[in-house]
Amino acid sequence: MQRVKIFEAAHKGLRNALSQFSFMLGKCDFNSKQDVEKLHSLGKDLFMMLSTHANDENSIILAELEARAAGSSKHDMDDHERLEKDQDAMEKLLDEIKEVSSKGGNAEEKGAELYMRFAKFHGDYLLHTVAEETDTQRLLWENFTDPELHSIRGRIISKFTPETFEKWQSFIMPAITHNDRTMMLRGMKAAAPPQFEKLMVMAEKYLPKDEFDKLNKSVN
Repeated sequence: MQRVKIFEAAHKGLRNALSQFSFMLGKCDFNSKQDVEKLHSLGKDLFMMLSTHANDENSIILAELEARAAGSSKHDMDDHERLEKDQDAMEKLLDEIKEVSSKGGNAEEKGAELYMRFAKFHGDYLLHTVAEETDTQRLLWENFTDPELHSIRGRIISKFTPETFEKWQSFIMPAITHNDRTMMLRGMKAAAPPQFEKLMVMAEKYLPKDEFDKLNKSVN
């Protein structure tokens, strides 16, 4: 039986958001207020998700792991600190680009700088997630049962506001497999029918029609 993969869904959602931002950043016309506004909106969503995710890992997942295996969280904690500094610099630059654009200025130079900064960050972040899904996940399996890992995941989800939860689902749902969507929604339908109904609304909103129809048939 497959063990609980505590990072998988969140990381798939983040990879989706990172890729969308990379694509939009690469083709952005920094002299177009409309392009810059779209880029800024997506970037703020992405940076919010990255910050939320790192904080939840530090305060819940890695804190629990450290309590059972002292020293095991240091690598990921150090990574988070390093990546957060890069993220903060990029978010500041993104805000500056919007400010220049809103005043009718030329933001191309700042846009080129952001593009190169993000290209490096994107690669670094993907390597970080691979390490968590292999090395850190292995340590979690060695030190926690699946019910304990489900409980940890539940603590993370319980911290989300409805708006933050939906934002995450807008990137996670399109990025996970049909089987994983079905398993998640069947479990929610049995345990929390009102939450299941809300998730189905989100699924219809964020999935292509054919994928939603297939999901709807699988869970109803």
